[in-house]
Amino acid sequence: MGLNRINKPEPLAKTALKAIRHSILTNELTTGVVYNEKSLAKDLGISRTPVREALLELSSKRLVKFLPQKGVIINTFSDNDIEDVFEIRTALEVFSIKKTCQNHENLDMSILNEYLAHQKKAVKLKDANQFMEADRRFHIGFTTLTNNDYLMDMMNDIRDIMHLMGSKALSIDGRMEVVVTEHENILKAVTKGDATQAVAKMVYHLECSKKAVNKIKEEEEKRNG
Repeated sequence: MGLNRINKPEPLAKTALKAIRHSILTNELTTGVVYNEKSLAKDLGISRTPVREALLELSSKRLVKFLPQKGVIINTFSDNDIEDVFEIRTALEVFSIKKTCQNHENLDMSILNEYLAHQKKAVKLKDANQFMEADRRFHIGFTTLTNNDYLMDMMNDIRDIMHLMGSKALSIDGRMEVVVTEHENILKAVTKGDATQAVAKMVYHLECSKKAVNKIKEEEEKRNG
């Protein structure tokens, strides 16, 4: 009789990375506040070394920014940052949409309808975090259907940044409902294999999202003087 292999425990740095990333994306850690390794390590109940490793990884992904001799802050984005990120995101998502449309008859897209259903539920509950998670799954769902691991990695990285940019935009009255409608229009076109319409609907959706992000940024800048 053989013994079952014992699973090795996850490295503390990876555990810290997941915990801090989750706190950033759910707004438990907020912009405008300086955090330090010592306090974060205390909250997590671990030493500072794995926390620093996690923060370095998050910094490389532009989710946090180090302030010399002070600590770290959740990253904020300039007008140029927003323009550049949406430019890259559009290129990646348009590629995904085109490839998905080419193979639409051989692909099971039912999961995308499930993600839409989750978004609609989040709208009723007025749950922004649940909405953003369903939004991530919907968009990455198209990337998954391309069966391109490199594209998936790039989308996952940029989606975290998009989450930071876009979560506040959901405070715009009616924005969540509009996003659901835009997603429905994209999926209808993809299901039909109409690449021209699908790309047009996706580009329109991303342009509306960019405008919403810029609107919230402008309002924050006015409030902060």
